[in-house]
Amino acid sequence: MSEIKIFLSKEIGRLIDDIYKCNNETIREMILTDIILLNDAIMLDDKDF
Repeated sequence: MSEIKIFLSKEIGRLIDDIYKCNNETIREMILTDIILLNDAIMLDDKDF
């Protein structure tokens, strides 16, 4: 796994923690969007190989 994928995976984990701590639904949706974008970046990198 490349360093970038490791970093993105760790960031996804932090964002998931943030979702559980957040009470504001609008912010939770924004965090979820960030998680999806980071996951898509990881998946696109996998397709390149």
